[in-house]
Amino acid sequence: MPARRVWRAAPTSPGQAPPWTWISVLGVVTIVAYGVAYYSFGALIDPITHSTGWTTTGLGATFSAVLVIGGIGGLFAGRLVDRFGTRPAFLVAGTVGAGSIVAASVCSDLLAFAVLYALGAGAISALGFYHVTQPTVIRATPDQPERAVVRLTIFGAFASPIFLPLTAWLAHELGWRGTLRVQALVTATVFLIAASARSTAGADGRRAASPRERPPQTRTALAAAWRSPLVRRWVLASMIGGAAIDVILVYQVPIMVAAGLPAAVAATIGGMRGFAQVGGRLPLPPLLTKLGTRSTILIALGVALAGALLLLGSHNIMLAIGYGLLAGVSLGALSTLQGIYTNELVGGENLSLLMGAQQAVFAVGSALGPVIAGVIFQAADSYTPVVLLTATGFLLSALVLRGGPPNPTNRIGSRACPAVDSGS
Repeated sequence: MPARRVWRAAPTSPGQAPPWTWISVLGVVTIVAYGVAYYSFGALIDPITHSTGWTTTGLGATFSAVLVIGGIGGLFAGRLVDRFGTRPAFLVAGTVGAGSIVAASVCSDLLAFAVLYALGAGAISALGFYHVTQPTVIRATPDQPERAVVRLTIFGAFASPIFLPLTAWLAHELGWRGTLRVQALVTATVFLIAASARSTAGADGRRAASPRERPPQTRTALAAAWRSPLVRRWVLASMIGGAAIDVILVYQVPIMVAAGLPAAVAATIGGMRGFAQVGGRLPLPPLLTKLGTRSTILIALGVALAGALLLLGSHNIMLAIGYGLLAGVSLGALSTLQGIYTNELVGGENLSLLMGAQQAVFAVGSALGPVIAGVIFQAADSYTPVVLLTATGFLLSALVLRGGPPNPTNRIGSRACPAVDSGS
């Protein structure tokens, strides 16, 4: 790959909020974005089906559409943040995203619901997921990006434990339509506050380039990254892993319910899985220093595979809890390592754009996974082949990544690439 410059955020001036305050704001944005647009839908599938008669396959396709819109939109959102910062992105998510979810809540037709919900949740994911917030915190703290990313993703670990049980409770108390309206109100409030806070935060995600420097064209930046064999393998591994991860997230509650656990218990374990993500993030700094980023990712994929297989025995509550712990630790580590490894491979110049591109590819796998799983379940009338397919996906993702060429030589804090989090 050609030599690359590292772009640093502008320093915080007197009277501006310190970077850690801004990272905390982004952490709350992350909780709401993932909670509303990603985690909660799994707890809504059964209430929507029972209320409307819409098929599980149709609802799975709706969530797949969310992932596709979020992935494609993430590519444009990355370039938007690279050039203009987070304010425009957060304004659109808080208005168009939240408004579309409200509109979806009044639909009586599956197609209309699918279009509006996918547009709303897809916009929120495109404009608020880690491909926006991780590059932003990296640029806000160029001297300690690893700490910043870990802190951000510790916030993000609360998305599932908050929104899964909360969504299940709201659906019971208010129905699924009322639940969507509450989620839309929370989304609008948090994103619009974050858009307002941006101007006092010092660094908001845009590149700190000289006024005379023009950013490379999107096609040029993508082509330069694609020339790296490691980047190509990372993209393929992300697509396969995305399919496996989203099958787990969409169907974990229905799988445990089908195995015999009460819905409330299954939702609680699903939420615990999210909270366990903290356990996958706290030990990352020493692991990255000792093993390197790619080896740490491979370990996380192995743990994810073991956790998925435990779902086969989720009629036993101890095995179900074991699934929650292992899946939480692995997925928590993987979501944090995504930004760290991408930054390691491509540098900071166009990080939001390139993470958005990776998110788009990840979304392709994420969209295919639930649809394929839904078709398999309808054909087999069993979740066993769905679980086995998920475990196979984690294994294939690890094999693709492991087979790559030697890793880059840059390291955390190195003078050659000071904004890179970790090397291997």
